Amino acid sequence: MDEITVQRKLMKIGNSCGATFPHEILKHLNVKPGDQIDFNIQTDGTVTLKKKENTTLPKGVDPDFINMVNGIIEKYDDVFKGLTTR
Repeated sequence: MDEITVQRKLMKIGNSCGATFPHEILKHLNVKPGDQIDFNIQTDGTVTLKKKENTTLPKGVDPDFINMVNGIIEKYDDVFKGLTTR
């Protein structure tokens, strides 16, 4: 695929910022509304995006439990990161 450069303006969404993805990017990533995208932040300042692959949970693992744990991790992310410097 030829290199394509697109620009988008950031919009304020609550306390965060967001941007729309052009059709070419969605098609290239093979994503649709509801899919998740992984952002990989490099030390050189670049960011790569890729579609998060769906995973199946092991037998006996409740999806609600995983969602609860993910919510706790997201809510207390700064606290967990702060523990690494103690």
